[in-house]
Amino acid sequence: MTLRSKLTLMFFGALQVSFLTVVATFWAVQIWQNLTDELALIHAQNLRLETVLEGSAADTEPAALTARPEAALAFQALQGATENAEERALVDALGNALARPSTSGAVHDAAARLKGYYQGRVDALRQRAEFVTHLSTGLIGGIIALVLGGTIVYFIAIRTWLVRPIRALGRATRVISTGDLGHRIPVTSRDEFGALAASINTMAGSLAENQRRLLAAERFAMVGEMSAYVAHNIRNPLASIRVTAQTELLDVPANDPRRASFEDIVTAADRLESWLGDLLRFSSPVTLERTLEDVNALIERCAALARPLLARQGLVLNLTLDPALGYVSLDRNKMEQVVSAVLSNAIDASPTGSTIRIASAFHPGPNGSSRASVRVQDAGKGIPRERLAMLFTLFSTTKKSGTGLGLALAQKIVTAHDGTITVTSKEGEGTVVEIGLPSPASASVGA
Repeated sequence: MTLRSKLTLMFFGALQVSFLTVVATFWAVQIWQNLTDELALIHAQNLRLETVLEGSAADTEPAALTARPEAALAFQALQGATENAEERALVDALGNALARPSTSGAVHDAAARLKGYYQGRVDALRQRAEFVTHLSTGLIGGIIALVLGGTIVYFIAIRTWLVRPIRALGRATRVISTGDLGHRIPVTSRDEFGALAASINTMAGSLAENQRRLLAAERFAMVGEMSAYVAHNIRNPLASIRVTAQTELLDVPANDPRRASFEDIVTAADRLESWLGDLLRFSSPVTLERTLEDVNALIERCAALARPLLARQGLVLNLTLDPALGYVSLDRNKMEQVVSAVLSNAIDASPTGSTIRIASAFHPGPNGSSRASVRVQDAGKGIPRERLAMLFTLFSTTKKSGTGLGLALAQKIVTAHDGTITVTSKEGEGTVVEIGLPSPASASVGA
């Protein structure tokens, strides 16, 4: 529910309470007005009756009622104000009694019946007044309880829907402003505050990614300066050492014990040259030459190049390729380098007789976007939890002959493709490396 809907609901709730209060008040006023009017009418009828009786007591002749104008007018008014047949019959009986001579007893009886009728109506009105009093008291109590309950509900709603989200956003922005870009606001609602929290989380993620890239750029610049210095001061002497060792090998017989030492020198020189090459490639900016490439075909080429090594180590390679994956805009040579490096790590980590699984998949996303993924899973011992956070750090490796640049370089290439590379691992269950790339729907050719 949006914040606008919540505020609208609160407004209509307050409007309903106000409407009920007004209706109850109007009803009570009308009831009391009716009671008052009816009581006033009975009082007026009693006064007219008293006037008639006073006139009949003064004169006993039949024509006396008409002889006293005030008594005659009072009797006419009494007749004209009757409200029902019973009252009318009683008034007519009084009139008949007054019209007959020497009927004071009949007049007294008729007047007594009419007074009893009016007294009965007064008693009925008194009972109605007591009922209305109790009902009005309960109604007032109900209205007070409704208003208090509504006030509490509105207070809780405002605190839940407005105050708490604003405070949470304030706390989160203060934490993020300290530099903790990994902090996230829990998105617990679908209203405007939830959308704002999601936007702040997205902003923090973008800032963290930009910060990571800036730090990586600074690190690349530092490594570039260092690698240029190392290459300048090591490569030429290293080449001389290798050439000298190869020259000596030409003159050393095959059974000479010194031959193994010279071969070790050549191997070490080649390894150091390879390390320098990786270092220079890592420190140089990644320039992409994108073309639309079939990712499944790229995986098959990398698998074909690795099959001799797989065979030597007795490993089985299982390919599960999604035919819906299609083409992705990427730099073919550099992505082959990434997949080959990841596959090489899987081969090194897997025991003899185990299976390495490579799977590709197509993941459609919102707004027409989509994502291609390449997943490489080995059957090794897994990576300790404390090592996972250092996998993409320069020179971090557990291999005896490793340089610690393979995964760092792979991450650099994948990031240049606007993609992601993640590693998940559990000790004793193997490691999974997943490479995610934007599909042609969200990637541009030649970027």
